Amino acid sequence: MTTANETPKRRLLSLGTKHATERVLAALNRADEIGGEVRDYIQDKVTVDPRYIKARKRVAKLFGREYVSRGEQAKQAAAAEAARKAAAAPTPVATKYDASKGFGNPDLKAQIFGKKSCPWTGRSITLLERHKLDYDYIDLEEPEHEAKLAPLSIETKQHTVPFIYLRGQFIGGFNALAEIERLGQLEFALMTKAEREAAPAHLRSIEIVPRPNTDEIVPAEETPGS
Repeated sequence: MTTANETPKRRLLSLGTKHATERVLAALNRADEIGGEVRDYIQDKVTVDPRYIKARKRVAKLFGREYVSRGEQAKQAAAAEAARKAAAAPTPVATKYDASKGFGNPDLKAQIFGKKSCPWTGRSITLLERHKLDYDYIDLEEPEHEAKLAPLSIETKQHTVPFIYLRGQFIGGFNALAEIERLGQLEFALMTKAEREAAPAHLRSIEIVPRPNTDEIVPAEETPGS
């Protein structure tokens, strides 16, 4: 016979079995997670162990291959990234004055030491840009460059801006630059020493003579049509 209390008992037993099963499954899942963490930890430790790396390299060498460890891969990637950044970065040009070398830098096609407020400086820049020439401009009105004015005057024997250098040779101010352009000597003046030596004879005969300005007059304002 079945009593009235058996049904609730079965329900309680079923419920208890369900809870127990859930706890067992949860414990198994956690054990699996722990096992995975332990496995990953062991793998990470082994792959950086010098003895393991040495053994892998020997085995790879036997089969004519090369084994590269994780650490070596990371170093190679870092070196490649550093090389890429170094190649992409522009090469800085030293503009600090060295009395033994002077201001002229033969590695640069043109240098202009001038002032933004100076019309002659502006015309010099315009002339070079018209010829699509690279140039290095130093503004002597900037606080970090103000101290260069006196040494420039001593070096060039010129007392007005701009001070213009072509391939490291001082030529004078705007008037000297405009004269070199008018005479068709600008291309030669911008050649390196090696390029000048390899140039045709009629070009090698050109002599670029410095023409320092000692008393320049500010150019008149240009009017339309002038």
